[in-house]
Amino acid sequence: MEFIDSHIHLQDYKTKDINNIIKNAFLSGVTKFINVSAHPSDWPAIDELAAQYPQIIPAYGIHPWYISGAPANWQTELERRLQNNPKACVGECGIDRIKNGDTEAQIKILLPHIELAQKYHRPLIIHSVKADAEMQKLFSKLPRHTVFHSFTGSAEWGKDIQRHGFFIGLNFSVLRKKNRVEILQNLDINQILLETDGPYQNIDNSETLPENLPSLAVQIAPIFNISTEQFTQTIMQNGLTFTGE
Repeated sequence: MEFIDSHIHLQDYKTKDINNIIKNAFLSGVTKFINVSAHPSDWPAIDELAAQYPQIIPAYGIHPWYISGAPANWQTELERRLQNNPKACVGECGIDRIKNGDTEAQIKILLPHIELAQKYHRPLIIHSVKADAEMQKLFSKLPRHTVFHSFTGSAEWGKDIQRHGFFIGLNFSVLRKKNRVEILQNLDINQILLETDGPYQNIDNSETLPENLPSLAVQIAPIFNISTEQFTQTIMQNGLTFTGE
């Protein structure tokens, strides 16, 4: 079985060697990674990893937690990187009303991300927390290949996202929801991606690794009443569709 880790922060690992992380991921069937940034200070490391490993797809963006530290020229730098790397995604970007109550400021930073993703026909990675109404107003602006990553929202919100043609990214956090079965059974399997969000979304207080992704598939597949192999094949095809391959 083959997997794409659709959301990981390889530059953020503290206790593991990147070479070993990727080697062990390959051994477990994880053969491609979308390596996501949170701030322009990440972008040089994102570039280096993408140059070193052809299996890494870079993603450039500003996480809503860190918008206050964005340099004045960030849009120019983001566009330059998209021009230099035709496979690059845009993100992670979005709205988080728990960490930051200033939604207007977050939307001001989010909109240029959306515009650049549309301009260069790139996948867009959205972080949305307690911001359903705000994001819903932006649905018409989002590119078709948009993923709402680390989804733990309501079943109705998930259905609404997918009705508009967007993807939903699932990691181990959804398994901690008491209503996880209701959430998952209401989703269209053809618009789901799997992710670790490593090194975050910790398992047993350790850094989450991409090699853990098959375990996530094993736990989610029965909820859809299909085999792990069938589930994995579908999710892999979804990932290739999302990245435009």
